Amino acid sequence: MKSKLKIIILIYIVFFKFELQAEEVYFDLSQDNIEIKTDFNGKEIIIFGLLKDNHETLLTIKGPPSKMKIQKKDRYFGVWINNKQIIYSNIPTLFFLSSSSEVVKILPSSTLINENLSFEKILKNKTFNQNFIFENNQDLWSKNFVRIKKKQLLYKEFEMKIFKNKLFQTSVFFPPNTVPGTYNVDIYYIKNNTIINKDQKKIIVKKTGIGSKIYKFAKDNAATYGVFVIIFSILSGLIAATLFRRA
Repeated sequence: MKSKLKIIILIYIVFFKFELQAEEVYFDLSQDNIEIKTDFNGKEIIIFGLLKDNHETLLTIKGPPSKMKIQKKDRYFGVWINNKQIIYSNIPTLFFLSSSSEVVKILPSSTLINENLSFEKILKNKTFNQNFIFENNQDLWSKNFVRIKKKQLLYKEFEMKIFKNKLFQTSVFFPPNTVPGTYNVDIYYIKNNTIINKDQKKIIVKKTGIGSKIYKFAKDNAATYGVFVIIFSILSGLIAATLFRRA
């Protein structure tokens, strides 16, 4: 009901030719929280807001930062093993992007890097550790990282729909592998390749029910949880073997 009221207000603004002042920014979300239950299959959220005349609009959603590991397998004596790896720090677990025009056409490369506003630039200036020496192929590792995240549906660009050059709407889908945490939703108004205004809202993603208890226990007691998993796996194997012999 609340989101419908917001949309009605926006429609009123559009049809009665209301215009944003230079310093104003307005956008909103259909909801600002997501509950992950045991049957969670993903969630769609609609983001909508007002456009400014003669401005481009850019929208990003970034998940909680985390360490990310990239590994490369090499073949030794006919066996494929993980040989090379890079561990990046402070990388968004999820990165959604939506814009009124192609990002590289509305902002310079330096801004894309400094503000982390591009898939291709997301790993620039990030701290990392690697167990090998680069051979002029660092960009290849970055491209493979983005490719993997896109395949997981965690890095994705969504269409921004424009209505009467006054209103925008973007529908984003949080996949089933979305992790709990705080997600920053940022909007940027851009003119002459410069960010003029920006604003931020947040989406809280949290586990609920029995899944939340298991997740909290595993996070707070990683070693104990690991032991339980190993013991459970061994017992499951023994039970399965016993039943198989009896059969």
